[in-house]
Amino acid sequence: MITNRKLRVVRLGISKFYIWFSEFRHDTRKNFLTRFGNIGYSILIFSGIISLITLTIEFGFYFPQSWNYPIRIINQIVIWYFIFYQLVAFLFALEDYRSYFRNNRPEVLITLLVLLQKIFESSIVSFIEKYELKGDEATLIFLAINQVFFSLSGLITLFRNTRIYNFNRVNPSLMFAMSFFAIIMFGTFLLSLPKAQAKDIPLVDIFFTVISATCVTGLSTIDISVNLTRTGQVILLFLIQIGGLGLITLTTFFSIFLAGQASVNDRLLMKDLLSEEALGKVRSLIKDIAVQTFLIEIFGAILLYLSFPNIFIFTTGDKIFLSIFHSISAFCNAGFSLFPKGLAEEFIVKENFFLTTIIILIIMGGIGFSVLGQVFRKYLTRNLSNERFTISSKLAISLSFGLILVGTIAYLILEDSYTLKNKDFDEKLFHSLFYSVTTRTAGFNTLDISAMGIPMVFFSLLLMWIGASPNSTGGGIKTTTFAVSFLQIFDFVRGKSKVEIFKREVAQSTLFRAGATIVLSLFVIFSAIFGMVLLEKFSFLDICYEVVSAFATVGLTRGITTNLSSASKLILCFVMFAGRVGILTILIAIIPKKESHKYDYPKEYVIVG
Repeated sequence: MITNRKLRVVRLGISKFYIWFSEFRHDTRKNFLTRFGNIGYSILIFSGIISLITLTIEFGFYFPQSWNYPIRIINQIVIWYFIFYQLVAFLFALEDYRSYFRNNRPEVLITLLVLLQKIFESSIVSFIEKYELKGDEATLIFLAINQVFFSLSGLITLFRNTRIYNFNRVNPSLMFAMSFFAIIMFGTFLLSLPKAQAKDIPLVDIFFTVISATCVTGLSTIDISVNLTRTGQVILLFLIQIGGLGLITLTTFFSIFLAGQASVNDRLLMKDLLSEEALGKVRSLIKDIAVQTFLIEIFGAILLYLSFPNIFIFTTGDKIFLSIFHSISAFCNAGFSLFPKGLAEEFIVKENFFLTTIIILIIMGGIGFSVLGQVFRKYLTRNLSNERFTISSKLAISLSFGLILVGTIAYLILEDSYTLKNKDFDEKLFHSLFYSVTTRTAGFNTLDISAMGIPMVFFSLLLMWIGASPNSTGGGIKTTTFAVSFLQIFDFVRGKSKVEIFKREVAQSTLFRAGATIVLSLFVIFSAIFGMVLLEKFSFLDICYEVVSAFATVGLTRGITTNLSSASKLILCFVMFAGRVGILTILIAIIPKKESHKYDYPKEYVIVG
């Protein structure tokens, strides 16, 4: 029998061994970091660069079959080194293992995923080969999956160690504008790769398509269903997703939830970009945005797949990709479709459940993330059922659904003799509702826009110009901007010096920003129309429709986009960029701030009006 004394001796021995092992591990880790840490990290970074190069070659260029084996060997070495580096870092961590898991969850998770993939490599490759791929190609795709995980881990490590975007005195407007510009340049490079194009595409058309996707507009000078390969369509899909959420939002999300705690500067940056009053709410708001987006898009893709018409030309894989693509495109209010005629295809236009899902996704993407968060918390969470809607949310909800109703009625009446002719009342009502929703910033079409009557075309300019709500995936001057400006005019006519709504007074800074946004938007639109009138021979109304659609990031067209000159395409590129980023944001980013003086000049009234 084991006596209590022997048990104490065993426990003491185990305790001493644990202490000795901890000290040994600590000393070894210090020596490892001192002698090999920088070298190992440098090799890891170099491996990451090699991995990205080979990944670009694999999916961007056509190369001889004989290259498959060397590329596979290089990728195997890179991935095994990544696993080795992560295991060594784990074994010789200075902190205890529990703290290491807590502080390095992404790297640990990715390492486990890569290890599991290596264990079941033969099964995964066999599964990939079922899609009519050769063994070498299937192996390369398997390695590419590992490389994506490896690259993600490298980005996380880079954020944690360098915090390349964390400046002490950063201009949020400049960061927001530059993030879109950076992703546009990177997207142009990716879409220029040979494997992304089914046929040669001029650079100006690639640039136009990338800006349209990043700015979630939907205008395109090419047929993306024909001119882009599946690789190019996937690249376009990622651009739409990044453009809808915003690169800064995604960056901060990875900073907070993957790469550790975000700094105060990061939160201040997002506080300004999201127009959030409280700094402490930024973390929860970023989390809400990410969770809402991916859950809604996944649920939308499932509904679209279930309602997808049974067309023999589409395989199961095609249906899955098409459902995911249109779900993301609809929620991000992008308006891109992989069908040659958009949603006006005969096998789609009669599928009301499919189109209804698109409508719901468009509304949820355009209503604003903060509004969605408040709705979810109020009606789906018992503990927060008494949460109060903000003035911005009330204005966004009331005006959004009011505009949908007005647009539906207007289309139903004005288009009765045009695009709605010879249709049943149920069809007329449904298509009127669809157009009213999509006109605000989505850009999908179920009817021929070029056959639309002039009265509805003219009224559409107002709907597109107003656009979606703030902090959403849509464009336009925003619903709250229009509401605040209208209320200011209404109260001024009534002799009131303050704008009050829902028993709250609207801040003067909000009124100034709303007025400036409206004036600058009209300036951009009128300037672009004037430039295109000088360059093009299309009708004036068609040009107006094209420019307003570009500025509001709608993507609807009267059929002139593909026939525009290169100069007009570049004009629309700037208009789309200004509409998505905001011309006021661009001006704040590039014009230096003027120091405020502590004195006031005498006031004098200027004759206006």
